[in-house]
Amino acid sequence: EEMKKILILMVMVLGLVACGEKFPYTSQSTKEKMIKELKVAMEKAEETKSEKDAQVLLEKMGEIIKISTELEKRSSEGDEKAKEELEKWDKLIKEIGPQ
Repeated sequence: EEMKKILILMVMVLGLVACGEKFPYTSQSTKEKMIKELKVAMEKAEETKSEKDAQVLLEKMGEIIKISTELEKRSSEGDEKAKEELEKWDKLIKEIGPQ
């Protein structure tokens, strides 16, 4: 539990400094793959408590955060496609959230 809290905080910080990607649009299968990898990394990091696994987890989270940061920016500028993408990501992320 403590580990998760720390990671979420780190992710938020990373999210704030993440620079926008040029192409934040990803296919559903790519999203699912990234989320699945994130989930595996999360479980592994929690299990091993190792620095290396935590690093892998942060990288995976960082990728997703970069994408969603850019989507949020575009969405707030009135980009409908970005808004839809963001909702798809949201749904997937909620699925791996604390059950």
